[in-house]
Amino acid sequence: MEFSPPTAFNLHILYLDESGTTSEASCFVLAGLAVFEQDIYFYSQEMDILQNQYFPEVTEPILFHATKLRVPDNTKLEEPLCRIKRDKRIELKDKIFNIISTKHGVLFGCVIDKRFTIARGEDPYEVAFEDLVSRFDMYLNRKNRQMQLENRDEQRGLIVIAESNYEKTLALLGRRLREKGTRWGILHNVIDVPLFAPSRDTRLLQFADFCSNAIYGRYNSGLANDFDKIAYKFDQENNIIHGLSHKTINQNCGCTACLCRRTRLL
Repeated sequence: MEFSPPTAFNLHILYLDESGTTSEASCFVLAGLAVFEQDIYFYSQEMDILQNQYFPEVTEPILFHATKLRVPDNTKLEEPLCRIKRDKRIELKDKIFNIISTKHGVLFGCVIDKRFTIARGEDPYEVAFEDLVSRFDMYLNRKNRQMQLENRDEQRGLIVIAESNYEKTLALLGRRLREKGTRWGILHNVIDVPLFAPSRDTRLLQFADFCSNAIYGRYNSGLANDFDKIAYKFDQENNIIHGLSHKTINQNCGCTACLCRRTRLL
């Protein structure tokens, strides 16, 4: 019998981080960006270049968080962020968002109004994770339909999440979703349970932090400046946004995600 080698595939990695875990936050956000495996190096290189511009004397990789770059000058910051003033930190923050907005990559985000999950007796992290796994898989389905038409290699997906207290829960949930599917259907393209990594060890998780922080600022506090810089990068097709969802009890919410959802239902 002639041996047939397995079909080759290209890997897309979805890096996720969360915002809004504190008790006073009105919403929870799980979000990040999916990048093609060959683009990971270029994202990391861009952030390394920025570090060298703003902190030329620091040789070890700095862990960048969006929140820490925008705090007032009288806020106590650890080394080396405390070496530069807020105007320079804001400048650095904006350049990081510019990398996200201009390089190859697709954004995914799920915003959970905490009243929504409280009313249903659900955990916001688990709801958001299942939602994004399904959206990522559907994104890859669309990519693969196009790949088949062009006779090109199939696309598969892997999810990497910043380390948190939810690791064991999400690992079990991820395994269940791989075996039995989400509430919206069987997964076809996500190849493994989620992997967890420290944000300090990968620049891409730091980019994911900036994405989730921008979405959280928009939905929790109405601060849309950073969100608007990257909003067009959410997965979309034919002017319908698939990459951003908003779980809320407000049936009249006018955000982009909710308006798109209501449009699809008409």
